[in-house]
Amino acid sequence: MSAFAFRDHAAATPARSGPAALDWTAQATGLDAAEAAWRALEEHGHVTPYQRFDWVSAFARHAMDGAALRVVTFRASCGRPMAVLPFALWRWRGITLAAFVGGKHANFHMGVYAKGAMAGLTAADARAMLEACARALGGVDAFMLTNQPVAWDGGRNPLALLEARPSPSQAFKLALSGDGDATIRKAMSRHARKKHKTKRARFLEMGPSRHFIARSDADKERILEAFLRQKSQRFSAMGVHDPFQHPGIRAFLRCASGLDGQAEALELAALELNGVLIATYVGAVSQGRFSGMATSFEPDPGVIKVSPGELLLVDLIRQQCAAGRSCFDLGVGEARYKTTICEQTEELVDSFVAMSGRGQIVAAVLRLAQQAKGAVKRSPRLHALAMRVSQLRRLFTPRAAGASQA
Repeated sequence: MSAFAFRDHAAATPARSGPAALDWTAQATGLDAAEAAWRALEEHGHVTPYQRFDWVSAFARHAMDGAALRVVTFRASCGRPMAVLPFALWRWRGITLAAFVGGKHANFHMGVYAKGAMAGLTAADARAMLEACARALGGVDAFMLTNQPVAWDGGRNPLALLEARPSPSQAFKLALSGDGDATIRKAMSRHARKKHKTKRARFLEMGPSRHFIARSDADKERILEAFLRQKSQRFSAMGVHDPFQHPGIRAFLRCASGLDGQAEALELAALELNGVLIATYVGAVSQGRFSGMATSFEPDPGVIKVSPGELLLVDLIRQQCAAGRSCFDLGVGEARYKTTICEQTEELVDSFVAMSGRGQIVAAVLRLAQQAKGAVKRSPRLHALAMRVSQLRRLFTPRAAGASQA
């Protein structure tokens, strides 16, 4: 896919015409022009941690990887901002594709909406919004809207009404209270708590330790270094591609963590033992919610036996309760530790919506690909086969062959 440039569309594009028209108009701009309306909606509206201005801004600066960022702002006739939709756009073989910014690094993909604005929107309104987006953006053949929450903060996500099918994986979440111990008792079974207590006792015998959230630049740098090293070791051992090795993603993590003078959109947590960071956690935060993006741990057999990731996770949940947050989620994808801790799932759907004849072909292919991905994830045998194929592909790439010859 190749990058391409856009000019700002100064003319407002109606969301829908006719007697039952949605009284909003759409305008596509760059990031800076949308910032004031975006931040106003973010303060009191519906927004996931991955559509905060600071998160998207950091990603746009460093990790777009050839895509163009365009922001569509919807306003009511009185001029009040009603919605902001940040899109990444690509042109592939003459076809223009649009998706929410963040790709696989964002657990949730959704617009930012004014409080109450989502409640009355219908599927017809949602279709009209996407059509207005396509026009404002200068033409889009298909929208790829993956990992959309069906609802958020009490409001139904309108774009999740369009040709939606369940995402291959759901997200896991835990409601928090002001009492961290009570939250843990609610989240974990008695058997799980007993095992955790045993591991905690063994861990405390291993030497001086602490759990902390990075507040200083030095601590942030230290946690990111440990996280990236541990992730690299983990993916190498699995024989799969490390998505964090991309320089743009590394720069994004630094930027979104508040380094290099940027606003903070991520929180970094770590568990330290004998002066070594043995587990880390990276989370996106907004409006009372901590959303886990990624975690890592030291691959030392002596450390693994006490499950450092689980120890850090329980400490982090207690800390988030003390900080007054109301929800903690562990992101998209199945894992035993998620079902051990989290009591609920966040229902996610994918929508591949065509805007043109060529877009219909692309959308149909993408739907089939997502269905196949879901089938693989639901079948242990197919998942094991897919992992094996991934390892073989990595083994026989020119880079791997060169390394083995050396």
